[in-house]
Amino acid sequence: MRRAHAILRLPAACSAVAALLVLATTAEAKKFRYAAGPKAPEDTVLSVAELELEPIVRKRGPRVPATNLQLVSMVANTAFERALGSAPLQQGAAVMLAPAGSHPLNFVVEHAVLRQLAKRGVVANVRHDVVRDDSLLALAGNPGDPVLEYQLATARITYLRLRGWLPGRVQIERQALVEGTLTLRDPKKSTVLWVGDAAFNLVDAFPRGQLALAEDARYSDLKSPIPQRNVDKVFEPVVVVAVVAGLVALFFQNRP
Repeated sequence: MRRAHAILRLPAACSAVAALLVLATTAEAKKFRYAAGPKAPEDTVLSVAELELEPIVRKRGPRVPATNLQLVSMVANTAFERALGSAPLQQGAAVMLAPAGSHPLNFVVEHAVLRQLAKRGVVANVRHDVVRDDSLLALAGNPGDPVLEYQLATARITYLRLRGWLPGRVQIERQALVEGTLTLRDPKKSTVLWVGDAAFNLVDAFPRGQLALAEDARYSDLKSPIPQRNVDKVFEPVVVVAVVAGLVALFFQNRP
């Protein structure tokens, strides 16, 4: 309360300057946040991550980071939830869910799609292999039920950079990226009724010492090389401290 009263006594000019400094610092931090990250390919709509996920905090025990598979699953849930938002599926409808291509993480997409279909009240007949026949009539659960096919194009984890300098405090910044498509087809004629793009990425950070907890040996495709520090980033704090020290020494030297 005392600190709040002290702030209220500041003149209006000082308050304006302080507000400008806070805004400038926030804008600079937000601009620098992804300055060291890799540039997005030209053929993708993903330029920067949309969210930042803090490590999972339990009521008792240490902070536990989400594994790479958990992070990809959460990103897939968001990506395919947005993709199904425009799907012409009403409550009480029935579809046959099938993959359009083989991928080791197809089960992640299947879970994400079934999760959203259940929320919308859509009944799904699940098929785990690719439908290769042009005629889907014999494979549909009921005559006339459309076939919803999912295609997982990209599902990966990328380690972007190291954050922090103190031993034991260094964190690895990682990005989870999921891209895919959904296609709704008429089983009688194989006509495409609707197509939806699924794309989402997310950036978070976890302690470097917990790398073994984040990586799962069963899913080696979700591992990424640990980034190294750039030389200019190492010497940048040293140069800043030297310049500040020189200015302070010059100030005291010129004093009468």
